[in-house]
Amino acid sequence: MKITITLSGLSNFTQLIIDDQKQEAKLNRTKINLNIDDFSSKILSIVSSWDKRMVNEFVLDGQEYMVRIEKNNKVYDYYGRNKYPDNYREFITLLKENNIV
Repeated sequence: MKITITLSGLSNFTQLIIDDQKQEAKLNRTKINLNIDDFSSKILSIVSSWDKRMVNEFVLDGQEYMVRIEKNNKVYDYYGRNKYPDNYREFITLLKENNIV
């Protein structure tokens, strides 16, 4: 399984790529220490309830997020711009707890 998380805004860009087969995590192209199995399990649990696309068309500048999960030869994409799922704060908290944002 491979997970890619991208967050971007006017003044920031963060990309996390996790490859569980290689047991490797890269934050902005730099390898980091991360409990990959635990983190991946939590991310899958969080995004399982997300809509595939959530966009607020009335706000032009702001925050974008994208989570891509490649699992069992299938790709699952979740994208949002200035509109967030109910558990988005849980998502951001997980990223902060792991020093990703």
